[in-house]
Amino acid sequence: MPHDISFKTVQTFFNKVQWEKVVQKAPNTPRGQRLFPSRTPKNDKNYNFRIDKGSDVNGKPELIIQANKNATDKKVRDSAQKNSHDILAKATVDTKIDANGERVRVELEKDFKERR
Repeated sequence: MPHDISFKTVQTFFNKVQWEKVVQKAPNTPRGQRLFPSRTPKNDKNYNFRIDKGSDVNGKPELIIQANKNATDKKVRDSAQKNSHDILAKATVDTKIDANGERVRVELEKDFKERR
């Protein structure tokens, strides 16, 4: 589903993500569970977005970016209130060659732009 959330807004979130921890945590996290940030009302508000674990695709964990309903940013909040499970971006991560998360971040940025 197309969205009108600015790329700058999602980049601000990506700059706060602890990518190494997300990549390390992803293989052992059940599908549908949150990877980042921890689930608190304060985090949901301040980070605007969340990263959830998707399916495993060819043995690689999928990372899914979704909007939070009580986000500070109005466009993010409006998007989440329409559908809090709408996928704003998704990508798989090869934990063996992308331990720092740089590659998956680039893929998520690309997918985010394509879904606009």
